[in-house]
Amino acid sequence: MTMLRRYEIYSVDPNAPKNLLAVMDKSMRHAQRWIPEVLHSAIGMNKSPVGLHFVWEHGYDNSEAYKRYMVHPFHANIYDRYLLNDSPERLVTNNPYDVGLIGFNIEGPQYFLPSGYARRVALVRLKPGTEDAFRALTEKEKAANPRMVLSLLAENSFGTRWMDGVTKMLDDTTYSHIWEQGYETLADAAAASTAWQKEAADMIEDNKMIELWYELETGHGYDNDAVAAMRS
Repeated sequence: MTMLRRYEIYSVDPNAPKNLLAVMDKSMRHAQRWIPEVLHSAIGMNKSPVGLHFVWEHGYDNSEAYKRYMVHPFHANIYDRYLLNDSPERLVTNNPYDVGLIGFNIEGPQYFLPSGYARRVALVRLKPGTEDAFRALTEKEKAANPRMVLSLLAENSFGTRWMDGVTKMLDDTTYSHIWEQGYETLADAAAASTAWQKEAADMIEDNKMIELWYELETGHGYDNDAVAAMRS
């Protein structure tokens, strides 16, 4: 089953009211409760040195479901008040990384991890023709690191197809590919080797690469027992 895997990644206003941030966190982590098109959600707070703070992961059956989400009243009345530039209740800020919305198409939720596990995400802009070599590098890194329990590389198709996940709207995007890694603990994610960056230097265009890592707080749509069994 091909589905849409989507992230929203934001820098948070340091003066944002804590109570409103908690409301935003809950509304995104449990999005399926109010928007049935959202299959599952998880959130996390980035701990890497990159100046991005909040990550919301979610998935959709297909482009039609995603388009219904985009115009759902809960999206317009709740999420947009915390995210849009012209909202007096905005909790996020502009940032120089150009990663607000990323994602890709995938065969089923292969990226599931239990709540409390950690995700490490490398965003890279690959030079044309280097994807196979970079994929081989990610596979080598996975084999060399027994603490990396999950590794996925995908084109950042949402970077150019953000409106419906399918129709191309832009010629390119800042980060062309997403490399997801999974770990049992945040400490393992933070300690993962960065030696691959030197080997990949000739594959990465204009030194466009950032990494995030965060502990997952899963919400509606996740069956953590099933996820744990899948990972064992």
